[in-house]
Formats: sequence, structure tokens, C-alpha cells
Amino acid sequence: MNKLLFFLVIMKSSALILQKTALVTGGTDGIGLTTSKNLARQGWRVIVHGRDEDRIKKACSKVREEGSFASAVPCMADLSSIAGCKQLAETVITACLHQSTQLDLIVNNAGVFSQKKHLVGELELEETFAVNVLSPFIITSLLLPLLTTRHGSRILFTSSISQCSRISNWDDIVRCENGYSGHAAYSNSKLLDAMLSMEFADRLRTLGSHITVNTLDPGTVNTKMLLDGWGACGIDVEDALDQTWLSTSSDLDQVTGKYFVGRQERKAGSAAYDLVERKKLWNLLCSLSPTQVLQEWNNLSN
Repeated sequence: MNKLLFFLVIMKSSALILQKTALVTGGTDGIGLTTSKNLARQGWRVIVHGRDEDRIKKACSKVREEGSFASAVPCMADLSSIAGCKQLAETVITACLHQSTQLDLIVNNAGVFSQKKHLVGELELEETFAVNVLSPFIITSLLLPLLTTRHGSRILFTSSISQCSRISNWDDIVRCENGYSGHAAYSNSKLLDAMLSMEFADRLRTLGSHITVNTLDPGTVNTKMLLDGWGACGIDVEDALDQTWLSTSSDLDQVTGKYFVGRQERKAGSAAYDLVERKKLWNLLCSLSPTQVLQEWNNLSN
């Protein structure tokens, strides 16, 4: 082996050892794919989640094209079911063990908007609540052991400026039995995401964890979701870079429990700062989650 080739092999091996690993849910298109590509461009190993095998393969190929050290790991799971959330967590754990690495970043990007009501999963929950709120709670909780010992780890929850201020009926958000509005269900879910982000941040901070947890409106972007619900009124997905910024900016290394719009800190809906309301959400999500979720939190507390 000549000296130049030997040097390149050593450099590549060192880069892989130092390579950070991120999970991006809903990473096969829209903002999720943009974030995945931008992370890869910075040398990250990206676990790209999606629901369709062909779309995941295409997305991973695009991610790998972003640089010589860019790598993508496919991850297929249906986040509308508890079994799918557990499957995703198991896939990520296996991938990290295979690479002898921990997880540095969770981007809870996957989300749905539906004009019609759908009951999904083992518990027959309203789809928007199941995918947008319950799934990131389960996935993030199950993956906490991969994050806890890594300095500088981050968790992101994707909210929206479409979030409401408070939940008007806690008894109806799980199945929407008293009438359904797609926009209302989505608005509720984005407030709940902001509440969940603040609650995670406070709980981890109390436990002395260095993990930061933040949430954002990723911008008005012409994703499939926006086109379905509101029409073409935003920017191109390739220009949606705020989520990448929140994932990687060194200015945010010590920042936690914040909500950002246009890279500026903003106030989320009032319920996000209401400890009583957040406790309602936490108890509700725990009651719907597998026992492993509570076990992970109990392990962190002990």
C-alpha cells in the first residue's frame, strides 16, 4: 500500500470513528430529507426513517451523494402504531450497536395532516395524535439510553406556528369522538409537541442531563403536507434550513427548553409553560405507551 493510499485509509477510519449519528424521522422527503442531506453534507451518519422501502432507498442514495464521508442507514417503520414505534427504536439501537456508536441527535420530524378522521394502531387512536405526538414520545423515551452519555446530544420536536394556545378538551384529543377537523387536530398536535419538548427539557435538566431539547416551527415550506392542507404558500423544501440549524449550530450547545421561529426564540402556546397542563399530557402519553417507556425514565431517575 503506497503512503498516500495508507494516509487516506487512516483519515477515513478516523472520520468514521468521530462521525456523529442522527435519527431523522420522516426523512424520505420534504424537510426531513433536506435535513438528512444537510447533516450528511457535514459528515454525519444519518438514520433515515420512512414507511415505504423504495422511498427509503432513494432517500438514502440522495443522502450518500452529499459527501465522501456521508452515510445513510435505512429504517422502515409505521409510526401510527405502538409496534411500529418499538420497531423503529429497535432498528436504531441495532444500527448503533453495529457501528459501535451512540446517538447524538433525534429529529422528530415525521408528521401527518389529514382532512378525514382515521383511527389507527392497536389502540385505535386518531392518526394525527398518534403520529405527531405519541410516536415521538415513545421513540425518544426508548432511545434515551443511547443519548445520555454523549456530551452535546440533542433532541428536536417539530412544532408549528399553526399550534393552538391551549387544549380545549383533553377528553377528546385521543379519538376526536365529538367531531373532527383536520386543521384543529393538527393545531392541537403541534401545541402538544411544544409542550412535550418543554417537559422533556425540564425533566432531563432536573436529572442533571446534558441533553438539550428544543422545538421549532420549521418554516412555511411547500411540503406535501402543506400543499394538502393549505396550498402552495411557502418556500421550496431545499431552502428549509432552520431544522438543520437547530440540529447543528454551536450557538445552541447549552440552549434547552426553547421554541424557535425563523431562528429566533419565540413564545409557544401558553400551555407549553403550564406545568399542570404538561402533567396532563405526560400522564396521558404514559398511559398509552408500552411499559418500557416508564422503565427507561425510572432507570434515568435511579
